[in-house]
Amino acid sequence: MDHLTGTSEVGSVVLDIGGDLGAAIIFTPATLVGLEIEIRRVGTPWDGTHVAVRTRSVPGGEVYAALFPGLQHGRYEVRVRGHDNGPVATVEVDAARVSETRLEH
Repeated sequence: MDHLTGTSEVGSVVLDIGGDLGAAIIFTPATLVGLEIEIRRVGTPWDGTHVAVRTRSVPGGEVYAALFPGLQHGRYEVRVRGHDNGPVATVEVDAARVSETRLEH
């Protein structure tokens, strides 16, 4: 069952990063809010690992993003789940850091 949640407020996200684990934030256009972003390590099959794009309140306004915590260091690809031929973005996840990329659709 898919659940849509409201806007994330400032300071409402806790990440499990450190050691070999990092996180990736995928910025998107507002049109993707409520859709799922899927992630995979480059060179591996898509396995359905996904999170929702949410509106996130930040100082100065709002952004639209999906957040993947607890990722092993490495290069990843992301896409809109269910859009097998849609655009793909890549992100290099560094250990103990939050990496960023943008997915246009």
